[in-house]
Amino acid sequence: MAFRFQSFRFLRNWVVLCVSLLFVVLLLNSNSFLILRWPQRSAKERNTAVLPLDMATDSIDDMYNGCRSESVSTVELFGVFEWQVNRHFSVAWMLVERIAKKPVHKNLTDDHSKAVYVFTRFERIRQNFSRALRTGKHKYSTDRFRFHYFYFYLTDAIQVLNKNWASCRTMYHRTWKHFERNIINTYMRFGALTWAVSSKESFELNGNVSCFEIYTCFGADITHYSSTDQKGQVLIPTYEVFKVTDVLTDDLWCSVVYKLRSTEVPRTDQNCKLFQSLKTFFNPGLTQLHGANVVVMSTYLSLIMIISFILVKHNQKRYVATVLGGLLVVITVALLLSNKQSFMMV
Repeated sequence: MAFRFQSFRFLRNWVVLCVSLLFVVLLLNSNSFLILRWPQRSAKERNTAVLPLDMATDSIDDMYNGCRSESVSTVELFGVFEWQVNRHFSVAWMLVERIAKKPVHKNLTDDHSKAVYVFTRFERIRQNFSRALRTGKHKYSTDRFRFHYFYFYLTDAIQVLNKNWASCRTMYHRTWKHFERNIINTYMRFGALTWAVSSKESFELNGNVSCFEIYTCFGADITHYSSTDQKGQVLIPTYEVFKVTDVLTDDLWCSVVYKLRSTEVPRTDQNCKLFQSLKTFFNPGLTQLHGANVVVMSTYLSLIMIISFILVKHNQKRYVATVLGGLLVVITVALLLSNKQSFMMV
């Protein structure tokens, strides 16, 4: 009887696996299932508005400098809820679970690799993400910005792959967009994570209206983890500052070429804001606690972080909300009891 049960369970698991693989193949290769791809538009349909090239002061630029380890736990918490509201992102993430490249660099994890693969594979997600970054300064660290998890692992991957910004290189980025031209000797940031390549002729379908020759020192080589086979791929972070050294209109490979050189000094207006926001959220309640209560509350918070991290790593995200809810109820009750005791003492 036990043998028959085990055989049935084995067969069931194989059926589930086969159906899942079939779904992945259809989703990635069949035109009728391309729910995650952004439809390509002709050049005539594209926006011809002239856009600024400035310091992108409304963009998100957290570097996590000095708070990386603390930010990991915060990001995991945000990630649980973002998986529920970003359906395209969560589906894409599940699709690349088995096809993303295995990490070969020290301190790089599977989540870093998956983040890069999703970013380079799914254009619709990349476009939505870029728009959110460019205008999300005042939404960051709130539930109105829904890419904390994605942004952290991409930014952290850049920093791991280009540790201490030890490597500068010239890269190229092409677009269909129009930008202002009278900006020589001014400074700018892209305002979003920018995907560039080492050859002018690469990614020709990405446009030939406005192109950038970029000397970057903060960008990192993501070639090994990208979903494409193109050599010399680099991802440039939002906080890198460039000086516009020239604007060319007589270059054959693009209508307008902007020559940029890194200042080698980053600008971040939101460094560690995500972690600080979590501390601000809990501090008012914690200030009411004394002595042993502080130890108890610290234990509760540690449990939240540890349990969430373990569940997320084991792909059990559907249970995290329940666990967090239960622990938050306990914390709330503890705070209320503490406040009540303080009131009675007064």
